Amino acid sequence: MRARNKLFLATAAVAATGAVFAGVAVAADPTDTTTAPYAQAAVSVDASGNATHRAGPVESVTKDGTGRYCITLKSTVDVARSVPVATLDNGANWNSEIYVSRGGGSCPANSVRVTTATNGGVKDQPFNLLVP
Repeated sequence: MRARNKLFLATAAVAATGAVFAGVAVAADPTDTTTAPYAQAAVSVDASGNATHRAGPVESVTKDGTGRYCITLKSTVDVARSVPVATLDNGANWNSEIYVSRGGGSCPANSVRVTTATNGGVKDQPFNLLVP
């Protein structure tokens, strides 16, 4: 009977510890603590070009025109050898499109270019970028 009580108390302690750590993670600043364990870099960007969440060596996010965004990564990621993937965020308009390329346009070196559009015309849209 005592062994069962000890096991129950140990399980309760582990569960309580996990709840405390989970609470800390939720309370932290989401732009710096987002994790993407199998990605070199990841970032969520709102339609205005602000990074709302980021993980990994994302150096900057800039908006250089309507629907045109440059995500520059630190030198620890070689964008030229990557296959970046972008998806529209849930807040994007229906009939929207997204295009991603390595660099291009007026983007600086070692950056990913994301272009968003609606019905064939460039338009600001929120999106997520992953560099596996």
